Amino acid sequence: MKIQVNSDHTIAVDASLTRFVEAEVSRLLGRFAVKLTRVEVHLSDVDGQKTGQTDKRCLIEVRPALARPVSASAQATKMASAIDQALGKMQRLLATFFGRKGRSTAAAGAPVTTVKKAVSKKRTPGARKKAAVKKVAVKKPVKLSPRGPKKKGIYRARRKAWPKR
Repeated sequence: MKIQVNSDHTIAVDASLTRFVEAEVSRLLGRFAVKLTRVEVHLSDVDGQKTGQTDKRCLIEVRPALARPVSASAQATKMASAIDQALGKMQRLLATFFGRKGRSTAAAGAPVTTVKKAVSKKRTPGARKKAAVKKVAVKKPVKLSPRGPKKKGIYRARRKAWPKR
């Protein structure tokens, strides 16, 4: 996971601010590090050089692997609180995003359990045939083409009517 810190001309980004942002990002978004390619943190001053109630803004853009970028932003009076609020929003957003995609449990290495049916050993020969017939009937789901069942039958009949090569 690559972390980039960007700012506008009113905020001076020095080494201490960069280290603080990188530490906070790795602390709060570290569990998603394998699934993310890049995290961009944009720091800006909303009012320019004037002071105000919510003066500092932090926008965080995260790029998950093989997905569109997602972003979260927050405004506060101090830059540290704006960064913490935006990272909290991003953490909740990523938990929802990866949870909905179904990737969080598979990537975490959760054990997959399989259920086996108990089969009785005592069967008559006729019962085996009936069970086999039932299994075959259950295993073949009805597949419909996007055009519907009628069109599928028409195309199937045309294919059978084609001359053999």
